[in-house]
This record gives sequence, C-alpha cells and structure tokens, in this order.
Amino acid sequence: MSVRVYNYIPELLNLDQISYTKYLEELTERLSANEPREWMIRASINNATKPFAEDPDRDRAFQTLLDFDLKGMSQETTAHVVQLLPCAVDEVSVHILPAIESKGGGCCYGPGKLLLGIRCDELAPLRLKRNIAHEYSHTFRFFQKPYYDYNGFSPGTPKSMRDYLAFEGLAMVLGDTLYPHPAFVPFAVSEESERAFWEKIDIAAVGDEAYMKYMTLRAYEISSRIVRSYLAVQGCSIIEAHNATDEELYWKSGYPFIR
Repeated sequence: MSVRVYNYIPELLNLDQISYTKYLEELTERLSANEPREWMIRASINNATKPFAEDPDRDRAFQTLLDFDLKGMSQETTAHVVQLLPCAVDEVSVHILPAIESKGGGCCYGPGKLLLGIRCDELAPLRLKRNIAHEYSHTFRFFQKPYYDYNGFSPGTPKSMRDYLAFEGLAMVLGDTLYPHPAFVPFAVSEESERAFWEKIDIAAVGDEAYMKYMTLRAYEISSRIVRSYLAVQGCSIIEAHNATDEELYWKSGYPFIR
C-alpha cells in the first residue's frame, strides 16, 4: 500500500481574501470530482478552512503549522496505523488543510481518502496523528460493511444510527488509544444530557441525512462510551474490535442506554 500526502497550507500563504477563497473553491471542486460523498469535502472545507478568509492574521496562524513536518508525520502515522489495521485499499491519500479553532477534524470521503483540518496550535502534530487514526478507521470499516461498491463507487447499503454510533465510536477510541494526551479530554455529557439524547434520537434512521442530524459532539462522546463498554465487556482490544460488525459492537456492548 502506498501513502501520498498533500499539504496545501504553503499554497494558502500570502493570498488576499479573494484569492484565498478562489483557491479553496477550486481545490474543493478538484477533490470532489466524481466522489459520491462530495458533500463531506465541501462541508469540511467550508466550515473549517474558508472562515480564515476574513482573518488578517491567518498567515501567522498557518506558519505555526508549517513549523512542523506534517507531511513526514503523516507518512509515518499512516504507515503505523495501516500496519495495525491492514485492508484491501491500494493507496491512502492524506490531504492537509488548516482549521479554525472550533472546527478541527476531517473526513474519510472515499476508500483511503483522508481530508484533515488541523488547528493552528502547538498540539497540531498530535491532532494530525489522532485524526489520521480516526479517519483511517473509517476506511478499514468501509470494507467490513461498505457504504459503496468499491469496484464502481456506487451507493451501497446505508448505515442506521445504531451503525453510525458503533462506526464513529470505534474511530474515536482508536485515536484516543494510539495517541493519548491529557489535553484531549472527552466532551462533557451529563447523565441528564445523555438521557435527552436517547429520548430524541430516531435510532432506526438511516443514511446521510440521519448522520448529519444526529451526529453531534454529544453523539460522538456517547459513541465512544458504547465502544469502550464493548471493549470492557468483551475483554478485547480496539484493534480486535475493528473486526466486529457494527451490530455486534452496538448490541453486545452492555451499554445501559442502548435500545
């Protein structure tokens, strides 16, 4: 398996607002071409990177990221995660962009296609590693119960919200396990807040619309709790858990709130 890394941050330096926005729009179109889940690419870039257009100090923020060897770290991290979780994809491409403080993260928009939004701070290297682990987890899982027929990239069987909670929880816990750091604390979800989540969610809802409606920060934390409960109940590692089905991860988690 080969790994290709595309760091777009240097190309975003020294641009005026119009040129900056135009570059991102052209990049969005280029990455989105013929991609069934192009909405993920558009949402990631629009929400995380485009807002810098009006920031007069964005070059200074971007330089924080350029002080690190993000390309080398991406190569090394991807190789490590692939060694732990080998799958049938021939190539992993990692696309790196800066992200505003509240929107760091990324998406796996196709098999082995990782788009990362990295916040501009001293924790950027660790954010990068955790994000790669998280998004690669999705690539691995696509081959377990794929969204698409990867021979033609046509829409396949959609996931339910039960599946999504297992799917995202697995990725969350993988990043936390491989690259822990005390600065990365769980999103605060009280028992009252969690009860409200379970009362309001249509747990049988399927597809992208359900994902966009229900997969909030609170849902991501709850998804992590479900998977951590599965690991404890089944006595297995996060690597071993990647070979379980979404249904097994969910229903055999022993998590008290599931229904």
